[in-house]
Amino acid sequence: MAAGSTESTKAANPFKEITQPFIDLFHAPRALWGVNLAYVLEGMVYFGMLGYLAMHFSDFIFQGVAQADVHSHHMVLALTAGITIAMFFLGFVADKFGVRRALIWAFFCLLAGRVVISGAPTIGLEPAGLWSPLHIATMVGILFVVVGYGMYQPAAYAAVRQFTNPKTAAMGFAMLYALMNLGGYLPTFAFLIRDDNFLGFGIVGTYWFYTTVSLVALVLTMIILSKKTVKEAITRAKAETEEMKKAEVATQEANGETTETAVAVQREKVPVHWWGIWIICMGLAGYLAHGTVRISLITLFVVALGVVAFWEKARIWVANHPFSDVKFMFFIFALIPVQTLFAYNWLILPQYINRSYEGWIGEYFEVAANFNPILIFIMVPIVAALTQKRKVYNMMIIGTFVMAAPAFLLSFGTSWYLLLTYLLVMTLGEAMWQPRFLQYAAEIAPEGRTGVYMGVAQFPWFLTKVIVPLYSGVLLSKYCPDETTLLAGLGKMEPTKLWFVSACIAMMSTVLLILAKGWIGKDFKTKA
Repeated sequence: MAAGSTESTKAANPFKEITQPFIDLFHAPRALWGVNLAYVLEGMVYFGMLGYLAMHFSDFIFQGVAQADVHSHHMVLALTAGITIAMFFLGFVADKFGVRRALIWAFFCLLAGRVVISGAPTIGLEPAGLWSPLHIATMVGILFVVVGYGMYQPAAYAAVRQFTNPKTAAMGFAMLYALMNLGGYLPTFAFLIRDDNFLGFGIVGTYWFYTTVSLVALVLTMIILSKKTVKEAITRAKAETEEMKKAEVATQEANGETTETAVAVQREKVPVHWWGIWIICMGLAGYLAHGTVRISLITLFVVALGVVAFWEKARIWVANHPFSDVKFMFFIFALIPVQTLFAYNWLILPQYINRSYEGWIGEYFEVAANFNPILIFIMVPIVAALTQKRKVYNMMIIGTFVMAAPAFLLSFGTSWYLLLTYLLVMTLGEAMWQPRFLQYAAEIAPEGRTGVYMGVAQFPWFLTKVIVPLYSGVLLSKYCPDETTLLAGLGKMEPTKLWFVSACIAMMSTVLLILAKGWIGKDFKTKA
């Protein structure tokens, strides 16, 4: 009867189902919007600097170095993988010292790192190649950014959990993800600062602009997130949560229903045949690559399997650790292949578009390379509102398929409409599964340990950031090389092959999730 009533309400008020989460979030406390505003600015700075980083190394710091693409992608690896492993170790800062302190400390580190990265070439350090003074100084700056970001993102997600109630949490996490992508879209217009046809400040001048924005984000965080504001937001969220729990219990008692109680997660070993499926899929990923890249991929996945086995053996001592749940562990590791497409957004797309497309698309590559973030900003809240009651696991299967499949389109050619279709459909798939996964990882965390859990949940993303740069530079040099590499006969202009390999790898996530549905999906739960 209750279910039927719910269905009829949904049918009678479809517009309310979509708009109500936005209305609820709009009335969220000031502290939450303080986090969101800083997240927009940080998204612009992070993705803006990241989008130029491979080019900055290839064309400036490593100019004249053979296979500069390969080396530059390894340097990007130091940043992206370093950030994720830093979150693994620094997620506790928000839990121990509070989200306000963690966010402020994080912005100080981020600002310091970006000052060094921007200042190193400005003071005239010679770009003399690998391990030159300029290279070393830039890596020092990257180290500061790694530490800062290791505190920043876990603290931001911990803040959302503390500042929202069960009614606004799903949209709160979705909006945080969407707003960072809104910031990630703003670098689309960075060519106005970089290009000689406009301000002509180059990449270094653009980096100084982003560094200034980091300073603004720090000041705004200190002003908006006052101690009083944070305390009031946490108190309000707790009070609203308690009221909702009491109302739910009262409704269940009035309807003669029993109150659901939490059920302990059953720990179980991974079936032997699943190890075989995992190894076959990962081995195929290695086979699709070549040479040392193939060896690197296989080695990394063997190491990952060793980590998995270690946690299974040690689950008695780490019973409260998310990795002690082997089903959750398998689930998040299965997402590694599709997450490679995230890394391509800054490792492959800018240089691929710049080298493969003629006219304004290739010249102002920022427009297409940064199209994904604005689409995410638009799609995530809408998709979250439409799918907030859908099961997480089903959304993972559908979303990863929708995200991975369009990569095959780019294996047919380099037409602008294929690129546009890829970006549109791939982004829709990302909007379907990524925010729900972040919500799930945050909500399974025990009280007071959200930062730690959010950091740990990023571990597969860390592996992705390690793996992709090991072969992305090689793929670019082989199938989409720069002029120096092309003239030297070390590669051919065959970008369609690059994307066929990439699409096959990404699709493995969907295959793994479908095959594992009977094992993981049957009792995969998250909060409504």
